Amino acid sequence: MVEKIDLLFERRSIRVYNEGPVTKEQIEQLLKAGMAAATAGNRRPWHITVVQDPGLLQKLADTGKKACGMVPVVLVISGDKNRFFDGERVAVQAYWQQDCAAATQNILLAATAMGLGSLWMGVYPGDEMVKKVTEILDLPDNLVPFALVSIGLKGEEKEARSQYEEEQVIWK
Repeated sequence: MVEKIDLLFERRSIRVYNEGPVTKEQIEQLLKAGMAAATAGNRRPWHITVVQDPGLLQKLADTGKKACGMVPVVLVISGDKNRFFDGERVAVQAYWQQDCAAATQNILLAATAMGLGSLWMGVYPGDEMVKKVTEILDLPDNLVPFALVSIGLKGEEKEARSQYEEEQVIWK
């Protein structure tokens, strides 16, 4: 297990995987971590599709998201329109992408803490990719695919790092 703050620097995009399973318990832990994310107005607009079917994983890989074909599971984080459109607080709908991004980052960090490899692959706002993922997975109309996260056994090790750039900080 990775120590608390070090986890942020240990998290790296893994594009090479070894064969082997990811257990149901591990997947459930990742789902819980994703759903523990910060969310505007506590709307929790995320919906997560767990893809384990090899045929569907290959179809996702064929869209250009190659890592989908190398892992036993891909988590598809989608925005649920039934949760982010709210007649009373219309402004909340503007934050669904941020909420889904926070859930995605939590999943990546949890995978790192568990010793698993992961890769965030963007879907939204690319209209064509949103359409392809929706069709491949036969998602209902209320779901907008936001990101794909491949999860598997690491086939590569990367050094921890910080990408701190002092020139990108303003102190006042």
